[in-house]
Amino acid sequence: MSLPAIYSFPPLYTRQPNDIIRNKQIDSWINIILQFSKFEKIWELDSNGKFLTNDITLFQNDKINRSVTITFIKEILNKMKSDNYLINNNNNSNNTFFILWKNLDSWASLILEWFETTNKLNQVVTFYEIVSGDESINWEFHNMPINLISKILQILVKRGRATILKDEYNKDIAIKVV
Repeated sequence: MSLPAIYSFPPLYTRQPNDIIRNKQIDSWINIILQFSKFEKIWELDSNGKFLTNDITLFQNDKINRSVTITFIKEILNKMKSDNYLINNNNNSNNTFFILWKNLDSWASLILEWFETTNKLNQVVTFYEIVSGDESINWEFHNMPINLISKILQILVKRGRATILKDEYNKDIAIKVV
């Protein structure tokens, strides 16, 4: 994926003092993060702006010798959280987040569509099958972290469309969608 031209624009890396310009700047960063995450299928980000799966940070551009300060990174991530583009990972730490380029309801609807398309309604399907099985390879949620899929499937439960099955340790492991 080629990053947008603004990614090579040096002022993008310096927190702008004017509120209007800074809000546009933050929006640009959010768009870059979401586009990159979606293209690369990267689901998790730490509180310092590094992607967990490949230790990449978009907040440093060696080609133009620029980087964003940690204070400004936190401001960008806080805006992403308030706009529901980031949600806590719940891995016993508040230091990692799931990246949402779709809202949770849209993900739930897409997964429901997968159940309907693959004729999996009224069958018990493991979370592993949903995110790692052969039938989900061409679906956008393929390789999604299990903790995130669990959050999304709770929406189908709330809609009255599904029941979550737990293992002997009370961990969510499978779902039946009706």
